[in-house]
Amino acid sequence: MSRLAYLLLVFVTSVAAQTQSPTSALDKAYEEARAAYIALQEAEKRRDAGIAPESGERQATAVGGTRPTEAYLGRQAQLEHEVELARRRYDAALKSWNDLK
Repeated sequence: MSRLAYLLLVFVTSVAAQTQSPTSALDKAYEEARAAYIALQEAEKRRDAGIAPESGERQATAVGGTRPTEAYLGRQAQLEHEVELARRRYDAALKSWNDLK
């Protein structure tokens, strides 16, 4: 193969790869945004379902009422943290996708 033919082949391959990259990157960004959205919805569902105290997560008070235990408050904080992480992931994925459009 002549040097000119080889350089032409390299150039055409390079241009073809660059042409496919944006579409491929856009597709990947879309899939990540979609997956992040689903993860956010699931985290919100877990948080909403976890509002009710579980067994042993309320304790009696001296005046006859009850209050949440540290375990309950910790579980609520963890569920809220998971929602916040999922929201950040979704926001970042959506920004990446929009930047590529």
